[in-house]
Amino acid sequence: MKPKAVLVETNWVVDVIAPAHLQSQQAIELFQRAQAGEFKLYVPAICLTEARETVPRRFSPRSRSDDLRKFVRWATDEGRVTAEDADAARRVFAQFDGLVANELTKVSERLNDLANHPSLNVFPLSEPMLERQISIGAMDELSPRPYDLAVLAAVIVKSEELQAEGHPWVGFCELDSDLRPWDTSGARKRVLSNLYDDARILVYPNFLLEDVSELPDGWTTSI
Repeated sequence: MKPKAVLVETNWVVDVIAPAHLQSQQAIELFQRAQAGEFKLYVPAICLTEARETVPRRFSPRSRSDDLRKFVRWATDEGRVTAEDADAARRVFAQFDGLVANELTKVSERLNDLANHPSLNVFPLSEPMLERQISIGAMDELSPRPYDLAVLAAVIVKSEELQAEGHPWVGFCELDSDLRPWDTSGARKRVLSNLYDDARILVYPNFLLEDVSELPDGWTTSI
């Protein structure tokens, strides 16, 4: 019997290679569980490509500290913050900017290490995945962005392949609300739910992989 399989997408990659103080502990623990042999971990190669563009844009230090700088400047002018406190705050902002800028220089190295890690299985888009992308894109009530459509097709086809190879269970950690089979209120999205159910994929909104018996209403639990 082959081990269970877990599929992840760009959000997981971003959470693992982000600047150190912003990395997700849940994402790292999922990776550690795969390294311990609890399951096989898979990710579409296009997700690594997207993460390479996403991390520098999302975690740009100036975009995160500029609002605080504006606040300190305003609060100082209004007499709400002393000059000494303002100077201390600016020193912290400068340290923050320098730290994050240095961390962002490591993105390519971290991505390469991740792509070559023996506990992560990176797979390219195949012809069956591209064909499935076309067929899913033609469905009514479903209008994902092209990138999301590619990830969805890749996950579904890969899941089918893994189960055909003897993997008894396939989970998909999906943080993107556009590809979850339920909406924010927990109501089932018919087309997406049917796609995941037909492919026998368990969809999780985080990286915890809670026990199937504990999943709340609205989750896809067809296995």
